[in-house]
Amino acid sequence: MEWRCEWCEKPHEENDPPCDNCGHGSFEKAVTQVNHEVVPGGTVWVCQDCGRSHQRNSPPCKRCGGADLQLREGPPETDPLDEIGTGWRDVLEPRYVAGYAAVAVLLGVLLLSVVGVISLPTVGGPSGPPAVPEAPGSADSVGGLSLTGVEDAYVAELNERRESEGAGALDRNATSDEAAAYYNKATVAAVAGDGERPDREAITRFALPCDRPTLVSYRVAPERTGQPVGEFENESQLATALVDSYVERGNAFERGDTVGVDVHVAPDDTVFVTYVVC
Repeated sequence: MEWRCEWCEKPHEENDPPCDNCGHGSFEKAVTQVNHEVVPGGTVWVCQDCGRSHQRNSPPCKRCGGADLQLREGPPETDPLDEIGTGWRDVLEPRYVAGYAAVAVLLGVLLLSVVGVISLPTVGGPSGPPAVPEAPGSADSVGGLSLTGVEDAYVAELNERRESEGAGALDRNATSDEAAAYYNKATVAAVAGDGERPDREAITRFALPCDRPTLVSYRVAPERTGQPVGEFENESQLATALVDSYVERGNAFERGDTVGVDVHVAPDDTVFVTYVVC
């Protein structure tokens, strides 16, 4: 295969997104995978974060989890951390005993929180949904067309197509709208070089009406619709063209009961569409 999806890496015969596996709207040239064999003669792969040597280029680093391993020629260098040893006398030193006590207290607090005796704030990662980022282009209106109206018409057109295929209509959900807006606008910003690519897992941090939402994200260039966005007569006409662009590529309708959608027009008149189904 010459092309593959940038997100899930599914191979495709042609550069014709969106991906029929995950719905992502961008493909990349496929490359031939190279199996990294053990390098003979003492050559090693060195972690650029902590310096640990590895026999294979197989990140992450076994010590620090770093993903950047670099080939180093010549005999392996001595790792000073490998020479550090801890005996039983060291374990009995007061600093170690204090550490064991702190761990015991922490485990006790976690146990009490599990059984419901006490409550703890969320730990171990970001809490709450991510903020919807700023994105270049327009999120409100283009050429006299209201993009909010386009989103409403998009859901209506999508439901009409779904019902004709026996998939059932979807109810609009405000929280799902916000999740779709985060992913869509972060995608636009990343493509424009003004931000980072959206975190697909961050979608689950929104209070969605389901635990495993389906996310569909794709883009429609002016040459696919046949005219610039500003030349469409009304919101319904543009929404129909956007649904057509998704359906005509053979994409199936996702099962669910609710939907959230976001439509954003980039500076080059490409329309970015993301919807979340629960």
